[in-house]
Amino acid sequence: MIEKNCDLVVLGGGGSGLVAAARAAEAGLKVVVLEKAKFLGGGMLCASTMRTFRSQWQAERDIPDQSNAFIRQMMDLTMWQLDPELVRNAVLGTGAFFDWYSSFETPEVLAKYEPRPYVFDIPVRGQVGPQIDNFHNGSGRYIMQAVIRRCQELGVELLTQTPVKDVEVENGRIVAAIADSPEGDVRVACRACVMACGSWINNKAVVDEVLPGFNEAEVEKNAHRNPAYTGDGLPLAEKVGAFVDRKSFCLRIMGPICALGDRCDLDVLTHLDSAILVDLNARRFVAEPMAPRIDPFDTGHILIHHPKGRTFFLYSANLLRQAIESTRSNAEKGDFDIFAMPPLPDLEEIDAMFQKYLDRGSHDLGRADSWEELAEYIGLDPAALRATVEEYNASCAAGEDWRFFKDPAHMVPLTEGPFYAIGGALSTDGAFGGVRVNPEMQAYRPDGTLVEGLYVTGDFASGRHIVMDGVKKQVLNDMSWALSSGFLAGTAAVKALS
Repeated sequence: MIEKNCDLVVLGGGGSGLVAAARAAEAGLKVVVLEKAKFLGGGMLCASTMRTFRSQWQAERDIPDQSNAFIRQMMDLTMWQLDPELVRNAVLGTGAFFDWYSSFETPEVLAKYEPRPYVFDIPVRGQVGPQIDNFHNGSGRYIMQAVIRRCQELGVELLTQTPVKDVEVENGRIVAAIADSPEGDVRVACRACVMACGSWINNKAVVDEVLPGFNEAEVEKNAHRNPAYTGDGLPLAEKVGAFVDRKSFCLRIMGPICALGDRCDLDVLTHLDSAILVDLNARRFVAEPMAPRIDPFDTGHILIHHPKGRTFFLYSANLLRQAIESTRSNAEKGDFDIFAMPPLPDLEEIDAMFQKYLDRGSHDLGRADSWEELAEYIGLDPAALRATVEEYNASCAAGEDWRFFKDPAHMVPLTEGPFYAIGGALSTDGAFGGVRVNPEMQAYRPDGTLVEGLYVTGDFASGRHIVMDGVKKQVLNDMSWALSSGFLAGTAAVKALS
């Protein structure tokens, strides 16, 4: 057994854990981080857009503060079931975090930040804050690089490939963490502990209990399904007597997204209002388009009730020609609307894009001169697909969709070949819920008292969302919550241990 001693042990080297570690180490505490994966940063490396409130960065740019109105709106959204003090601390903690982070980030990276709203504020614009990029390849990786450097400068011991398998508990508090490492078993004695263990999305038993059907669905692989997210923190939290709030457990599922990948050149077509959507039974099941009419983070809860959660977007040559004309004539909708339709290329170029994937043997899309031929290629029942399209075309001729109530302004009959299909898949933003925490991120016991010396952060902490029929209603997005909760936990640990 390798023996180590520290003031604070952090279980998990993702965004919230590393922020807590650096924050505590700045005050002179000896900190050890135990990370299961081969690398540090976790899902934060892929995070890109955050909410920030009351930062000095915003004040210097005369950006009006909307924190009070935002908190009120979010409390309304969550039916005032959350602790207002926790919500306030978490929201204002975003600005406190950014000011702290700015104190050690390089000038070159800080210059990349531009004033933009949180990208998913659609269609209403929200609080403008510092952003790098509006969707992909954003600020998360820069923040993690800076925080890791800060940890190293402060002497934080960062141990990767070191999964925690047990904790020692004395007098109701964690006094040591036991972990595997490439060199053998490690025992880290501690005065306090931060659990930043991530989610349980790869724990099949828990997922089956929370959202039946998810494990059988075909779900896009992304950073939110990190193999390390197996719920290792659940038995550790229960062992120390923390309140694991299972009523907070939920998955956030999205879709349909382009089965070829949301960065493929055909992805833009999956956002056309005029396309129709069918499941693997070749049947429509919803008024198209679902997003942004329905929150895109909730639409997966519609798809999960259909075979494998898979769908196909359907198009015809006449529909695409009309879409090409309309997207070219419409004014731009704004830089930050992820559903804004750019001008589409000519039909010949779109056809060539389909051919590129067909030449690779992909059956996640199809093109044919008849609906029967298209159905055969993509694996649907030809008669069922023909019947669905004919029914829809009849609704277009009548001017009203009394089957699924699609907006007549978006109804275009699919009459002229060739006919096209693009596969749609489920995606996920992760699994959420875990230990109930107080406004300083300290863990509660079931009786409402606090677990001495235990702080919980990120996806494993419960207190910033409620669950309504399996759907997550939250006051902060995941990136903002991770950074703010890590900052608050590190600050609270310093206060308790100093």
